[in-house]
Amino acid sequence: MNTLNAFQLNAKLRELHDFSIQTRRHLHQIPELSGQEHKTTQFCQDLMREVGYQITTYPGFTGFIADLEINPDARRVAFRADMDALAMDDLTDNAYSSTHAGCAHNCGHDTHMTIALTAARYLALHREELKHNVRFVFQMAEEDMRVPGADKMVELGCMDGVDEVYALHNDASRECGTVLINAGVMSSYGSAWTLEVQGISAHGSTPEKGLDAIRETARIVMDFDYIVAKKTSPFSPAVFGCGMFHGGTIPNAVADHAQARGTIRAMDANTDQILKNSFDGIVKESTLRGFVTSMDYCGYPAVINHQDAYQRVVSAAKAIIPAELLQADCKPMTGSEDFSLMVNAAREQRGAMFFLGSGNSSKGINNYLHANPYFVDDDFMLVGAQIFIHLATH
Repeated sequence: MNTLNAFQLNAKLRELHDFSIQTRRHLHQIPELSGQEHKTTQFCQDLMREVGYQITTYPGFTGFIADLEINPDARRVAFRADMDALAMDDLTDNAYSSTHAGCAHNCGHDTHMTIALTAARYLALHREELKHNVRFVFQMAEEDMRVPGADKMVELGCMDGVDEVYALHNDASRECGTVLINAGVMSSYGSAWTLEVQGISAHGSTPEKGLDAIRETARIVMDFDYIVAKKTSPFSPAVFGCGMFHGGTIPNAVADHAQARGTIRAMDANTDQILKNSFDGIVKESTLRGFVTSMDYCGYPAVINHQDAYQRVVSAAKAIIPAELLQADCKPMTGSEDFSLMVNAAREQRGAMFFLGSGNSSKGINNYLHANPYFVDDDFMLVGAQIFIHLATH
């Protein structure tokens, strides 16, 4: 049975099915890391120019925008497609596996770009259906907080004149075409932190002459678990994680330096601020103990779906997918997304993000983001394109 028969898809869009599959498979073969999406950018720009989009580039950066305007007085609706891949080997082992060693689209950004490119092609070929001016934002560096991504693109003007903005993220653990969305917080406030502790080295036989950076760093990490347990409300979830810890150079010496790295996540702005303010207190306490301690962090605010934009996505989903595949009150994800910066930059902060199922249990496709190997059901891309088209034509 054809998976697509379960969905209300425009017959003219179905004609782009092969285009979507070929496009995705090409993009899957050329994954590139955050900020290095040169081949990807060129490929996407060529396809957008081919059907008449006006391209705006940002010298020195790989991100770009593509505009199709029907009326300068009409509203402008934007769609975000992230372009970067992950530093992982591609274990799919098929004819269109990654040709770039150590890099793979295991988060499915190849499908996000393909959905945008397919919707964009349809809209350019059928401009008479458009109710709004449209902009496609091809964003660099979504995966790595340390590399300029949505923040830089917003700074450079990608959201200028945008009335509302939308994005989706595939989820291969959900059945093809499943839409998950809610009104309000859709993703967490999230930050990546780096802790540096400088102590004093000493021989292991005379530890009293040194300041043990490893022990101090471990103490700080333990204190953060305490902050989440005792300083934040049990009714407002918060997560602290330490995923990296390095220190010392030889086994018989007091370590004079240690570094730890991890993340914090919260579901509301107040809790996010409590966690960040705690950085300052911990650093001051460590300094009083004689260490030279610093803690830096970078991150994103939460994606907060605007009520009107949320309702527009729900209406589009209802027109396209079976009722049982719509979850319009899903739980927020504890991951974070720099798409929040685009929503916040839109007029009246009108924007929404949703998840779209890209799995298919009958085909054995049921894996989580960043899994390896990472598979999707290619049919889901036409469903995503149809939702974007609906938002641009209604």
